[in-house]
Amino acid sequence: MNEIIKKIYIISILMFLICISLKVFFPGEISAQNCTSPETSAKEMVSHIVLVELFVQADCTTCPTAEFCLEDLAWEYGTSKFILVQEHLWEDGYDTPETNARYDWYVGEGKKGTPDVFIDGLTKRIQGLFCECVEENYECYKEAIDQELNRVSAIKISATKIFEESTLIIEGAVKNLSDIPLEDLAVCGMVGKEKNEPGLYNYIQDIFPFQEIPSLPPEAVFYFRFIPEVSLILTSDVEEEEGVSEVLHLIVFVQNLKTKEILQSLYLE
Repeated sequence: MNEIIKKIYIISILMFLICISLKVFFPGEISAQNCTSPETSAKEMVSHIVLVELFVQADCTTCPTAEFCLEDLAWEYGTSKFILVQEHLWEDGYDTPETNARYDWYVGEGKKGTPDVFIDGLTKRIQGLFCECVEENYECYKEAIDQELNRVSAIKISATKIFEESTLIIEGAVKNLSDIPLEDLAVCGMVGKEKNEPGLYNYIQDIFPFQEIPSLPPEAVFYFRFIPEVSLILTSDVEEEEGVSEVLHLIVFVQNLKTKEILQSLYLE
């Protein structure tokens, strides 16, 4: 009997030593329920950038108030948080077929009028002014923008601009950061110009055609390429002599074609 007990004792010691060895050399194979898989990593987080589209018309008497408030907020937040574009309408000299078509796409048969503000597409629409007080309008716009800044972005956009034989090309990628497939999405973009004149802060001159994104599984990437139609000759010799400057703005965004919600935006420096 003593011999049997001795053998059991020896076997127990050997089993203990084997377990210790396994934990040292193969730590991922032991206690799987209490360990984190080596494939698990921190979820990629991207800040949401708010895109505000301000539709205006040159003869609109209340548009300057909306322009003043939103332009002030654009300078306050910067393009890493908030991108403001102005889209002129109805043959006012700065409109384009694309800006008029985009407004019609948003509104359809609904009520039209300027100023008309769309925050991240149809996520929030503010038509007209809240009141004649500039300060109150500023605070109302700011509150709406802050609400959108608190959203978690399901999309990451990366893009670069390159030149090929004097042609500007925008290339980039859209990545799904969520845990579910994303449907009904398209990537789009705009080219805006800016002059040192009231009402001409980043006024849009070209809107790219939608590039529809197939069903995008988690972590999947969609690649895009745009060639703007706007001339890259920004300032003529005459304008330089007169002290008039013009700046080019490039914006890319991802929008849901059914809900018309904009999920994420990017300003290209």
